[in-house]
Amino acid sequence: MRRASDGRALARAIRAALAEPATLERQRRLAELYRDAIVAYQEQVVGGRAPRALRELAAAGMRFLGGEPAPCALSLKDYDHARHGPYLGVSDEGSAAAIIREAGLRSPKARALGGGPPIAVGIGHDAERLAAVGEVPVGPEEYIRIRLECCGRILTSTNVGTRVNLRFYRRFPVVEVGAGTVREAVSAAAAEVAKVLEPFRSAPGGARPMTVMIRFAPDPPREDAERVAILAQLAATIARPARHRLGYQVRIGWGVKGQRAAARAIETAQRAGIRVVALDGVVRKQADQSLSQPGLLNYLAPGHLGPLLRQAKAAKVSLRPVNPVDPDTVARTVWNALHTARQMGLELGKYGLFPLTLEENEAVIEQVQRWFSDWSAAPVFFVDQGLLSETEVHTHGDVVRGLKLWLRMVARHGVRVVLIDTVDKASGKRLLREKGDRLGVLGPRQVSDVNDLAARLGVRALWAGGITLPQAYRFGQLGVFGIYVTSAAASARPVPPEYEKDPWLATVKEPTPEGVARAKLLLEAGFLSTRVGDAGTRDAIERGAAALIAALQSGAAAKVLAGAERALAEAAVEGWRLWLDQHRARGSRGERRRARARRR
Repeated sequence: MRRASDGRALARAIRAALAEPATLERQRRLAELYRDAIVAYQEQVVGGRAPRALRELAAAGMRFLGGEPAPCALSLKDYDHARHGPYLGVSDEGSAAAIIREAGLRSPKARALGGGPPIAVGIGHDAERLAAVGEVPVGPEEYIRIRLECCGRILTSTNVGTRVNLRFYRRFPVVEVGAGTVREAVSAAAAEVAKVLEPFRSAPGGARPMTVMIRFAPDPPREDAERVAILAQLAATIARPARHRLGYQVRIGWGVKGQRAAARAIETAQRAGIRVVALDGVVRKQADQSLSQPGLLNYLAPGHLGPLLRQAKAAKVSLRPVNPVDPDTVARTVWNALHTARQMGLELGKYGLFPLTLEENEAVIEQVQRWFSDWSAAPVFFVDQGLLSETEVHTHGDVVRGLKLWLRMVARHGVRVVLIDTVDKASGKRLLREKGDRLGVLGPRQVSDVNDLAARLGVRALWAGGITLPQAYRFGQLGVFGIYVTSAAASARPVPPEYEKDPWLATVKEPTPEGVARAKLLLEAGFLSTRVGDAGTRDAIERGAAALIAALQSGAAAKVLAGAERALAEAAVEGWRLWLDQHRARGSRGERRRARARRR
């Protein structure tokens, strides 16, 4: 392919091609020219030499190609946090991309490394628009702006969405039991069941599985014993019970009334030998406010649903909502968004799966991980929402147990990077709970416990959700894989034109040079404070971090803050030099041991 030191020759060739009639040959030639422009920009911008004309051609090329010429060779799962400390991601829609980049490249670690590749510097621009409801996806212009500012110098990631576009299969067919004696009701319903099952009984290639739901008409009302008799007799009429079965569908009300109706339905199904109960209810206000909740939480609060799931498990009955989620279609909509992120050259794509249940999560994650096995597609667990499975509800005080179940599940499917976050940021929910804090979700010990489990499973956990600057230092001490910050590194600014339509925005947050630099400095300092072998340097880092945090919390003057930052940064630079030397020495000793073992 052609290369040009500047954009002039490429610009002339592109203008000439654009002036030609639209043919397949012209499109192929344009694609090649635009690829040349992007590659030339990528090669030159690392040294800061890319002219403006070449940048504009690269942007036009990304619009034409829908991304970069080739996906990035590395992804975030390649980041070595044991050597280079926790990764820092800073969220922004692109207006502060240069600020994030320059702050990262001036960090103590970058100074100790003498620059270093993006995978070692360990800071990334996280492409997200910060709307009133929280983080929402970016579009093509934001992607392009971010990549042009960051490619070859720092890493890039994005969140393609916190909630999935729920798609459902058709509801299972329903046969309603009407009036008449038990014999009359069974005879009429059995004929309807046989009619429904016929296409599945005689399907090409053999019988297809199907569940037919039985629902009782409200009039006339029937006693439970009568319902049991009718359900049991109908189940006995199923010709191929290995492939076809009956379920029991019940309409329930709100709250305790709905819980009692569901409990009665489970008992009725168990007595009749029915293994599936589907609930149809009225959507709770809490579910309506969040658009939807996972599964049966749309109808029942966690405190009402939990006992029902335990009852159903003991009765060997599957309790489910009437709308069955189609995880295959959900997975493909997630793939579309992640594919765009990868095609744009990003090193990580995060994807939220709210409001899916654990089993629905697994069905989607298995497919997404298979499609992106050589990249970092990171599923997200929202600790303020918890987890619903077929047999348990894990919310509030039990959320850590649900998180651990989820981590074990993603590990089984080879997922190597996940994000643990909060979704309800509009209400002030945040990840870390400190003394007297009602909005934080996890305590420091719980974070450490979960992080240790993830490490044992081979899963690298990223953490986010209102993390403050002092908390960044604490996460650094824990040696986590990485964190994301927004407010801690940002300040308020007027609402720009692109956000004018958001009715709830009074202001927007944009990362500042000082905010990003402090987040990176404290994260690095926390990591070094528990790892550097030299006690004097360790003490200097700890004292410097304490002084900077105290100055930040007291609202000290800019001069005082600047002095505290300089002192901590100098101690951290020395700490990085010592730590990297320690790490290299350990690596050399390990290599010598392996060499001796090979010779033996």
